[in-house]
Amino acid sequence: MAKSKKYKNRPVSSQRPKAARNLYILALLVFAVKMIIMFNIPHGGWYGADGENYTSGTDGLLNDGLFSKKSILNYWPAGYPILLWILAKISITNLFFLLSFFQTILYSLAVALFVEQVRRTRLGFLAWWLAIFLYLNPTLSLSSFAVGYESLVASCMLASVGLIIRYKLKPSAKDLKLTVLWVGLLQSLSAFVQPRGLLMGFFIFLIWGIYLNSRKTLAAVLIAGCAVMSVMPLGLVIRNIKAVNMATISTNLGVTMNIGAGDHATGAYASERNKNWGVNCPPTPPATSVSDSQKVQCVLKWYLTHPVKSASLILHKSLYYWTPWSGPVAEGTMNRNPWLKVNPLMNIAKSSKTGEKLVFGSVGKVISWLWLLGGLALFGYGFRALWRLGGIERQLALLSATPVLLGMLTAAATIGDHRFRLPTLGLSLFLQVAGIMALLRRFPAPALEGKPQAR
Repeated sequence: MAKSKKYKNRPVSSQRPKAARNLYILALLVFAVKMIIMFNIPHGGWYGADGENYTSGTDGLLNDGLFSKKSILNYWPAGYPILLWILAKISITNLFFLLSFFQTILYSLAVALFVEQVRRTRLGFLAWWLAIFLYLNPTLSLSSFAVGYESLVASCMLASVGLIIRYKLKPSAKDLKLTVLWVGLLQSLSAFVQPRGLLMGFFIFLIWGIYLNSRKTLAAVLIAGCAVMSVMPLGLVIRNIKAVNMATISTNLGVTMNIGAGDHATGAYASERNKNWGVNCPPTPPATSVSDSQKVQCVLKWYLTHPVKSASLILHKSLYYWTPWSGPVAEGTMNRNPWLKVNPLMNIAKSSKTGEKLVFGSVGKVISWLWLLGGLALFGYGFRALWRLGGIERQLALLSATPVLLGMLTAAATIGDHRFRLPTLGLSLFLQVAGIMALLRRFPAPALEGKPQAR
């Protein structure tokens, strides 16, 4: 507690402008370094886990226009291929450069906005370290160079929470409307490239609205926010109706859920270890094929009739969501993670049989499990520390933790894949940094629960 008192008694008025300036300098330096990296990558970027599928969809759009009948555009959401298609209209030869630049700009601005709003709350003492973790986390930061939706969604999540906290620090009727509009547009973009963003966006608006001054305002924020958020996903439905006469955003949910279910499934993605996945789902005569919705119903029915196996799969898939990006307990589709190219542990494993045994043997498993459980503990401890502070900090804890946990529930309902953690990794890193600071006794006492002032 002595450290906490020492911190609280520091004169901070002269430090605030300096702290803000240092954060801006850090943001510019990191952006400059990333631009140098981008111009040294062949074509300015690389394929993410599903990159070829997105560019395949883009080829269909380039050849046939917005209402292309190419199957990948209705099997998966067409949002990300449409974004690539728009950028290709600017320059198809520099498509990866344009995409990397756009995603990097968006991520840099989102982090700057989020960290600045955190700095203006009673959590200003962790703003610098938060910026370091968000800007320099190799997996999250470098994902802006990848052909994949993850970086876009991560940016939208950080920016949305940052905008809400900005409003909470200095509320006004005009700012409320603008914030609802901007958060709605960000969540609309998120759902445009990944439909589960609709669920996360709904809960973001719900949590925000609950802390407003009346039920009427809550209802207005929830309705208006969800209406704006629905615009881009609704555009995908209209596209698919026009293109293939199907009123859907995508048709891959049933397949994804089926991979993570069944008597012999491991809960992980289809692989050598998970060959015999799935539940039996025959078509209903006279039909000769099974629709996506029917596959979903088959999987849900299997879960209800196999409670013990279902509970085991849900537990395993939830744990897979939190596994490290590499090592003996890693589970997911992050083989193209650029961090793996320079990860010292992976270099040790590749160097010799002894190194491989060290990394993937008992020692590696113990370290991996400690990393996994330690990350979860910091996440929970950070949430607890913010919750105890009350006020805006408690709302910030809820707004940050909810999308992360919804991502875990999505994995539990479909397949266990640590890549599903990437879109909300910025928010989970924030809570983990808060957990570290709480362990170091850097937090102010919960009794200091006056209304935070904008700094």
